[in-house]
Amino acid sequence: MKNVFALALLGVSASTALCTAIRANVAEPLPDIFVSVLAGVKAKTRVPVLLPTELPRPFSDAKHASVDQATADQYAVSLSYELDAGNAGFAASFQATNNPDYSPRELGNVQQVKLAGGITGFFRPVSCGGSCAPANLWWKKGAVLYQIQLKLSSTLREKKQLKIITAVANSAILAGPR
Repeated sequence: MKNVFALALLGVSASTALCTAIRANVAEPLPDIFVSVLAGVKAKTRVPVLLPTELPRPFSDAKHASVDQATADQYAVSLSYELDAGNAGFAASFQATNNPDYSPRELGNVQQVKLAGGITGFFRPVSCGGSCAPANLWWKKGAVLYQIQLKLSSTLREKKQLKIITAVANSAILAGPR
């Protein structure tokens, strides 16, 4: 009887370990808004597609995703609150370029930041002139330069902007290629 109990316990332990290992290899869930565009992007690009697992409000309220560009060496996906509303309807964009001809270190008005996995990112807050440009975050992984743009309020403190955009980037980095 002790042997049967020991074997049963061993079986439960092995099953638990196997399920944990399988679960660790399952990608984090993708927000529903990206589902409609992911297959189209992946069919056209060789660049690893990084998209966040979570979108904070108000970006989670975006209604439309579009593929702005998808070639072998780059992709760009945009989220919008409204179609055909120009910048007024823009929510966010997620882009990547393989072997770009510039480094984010060369860009003006950027602040170096630490991202998940020891990656160095370069943050530029919302800037306003005649109109406001979104907050930006760039980072390189291998030969690929990734960029996230989020339309944040110009009244939001720079520290809060950085916290929001870094959280979105880290969720994409940690989720890995889709």
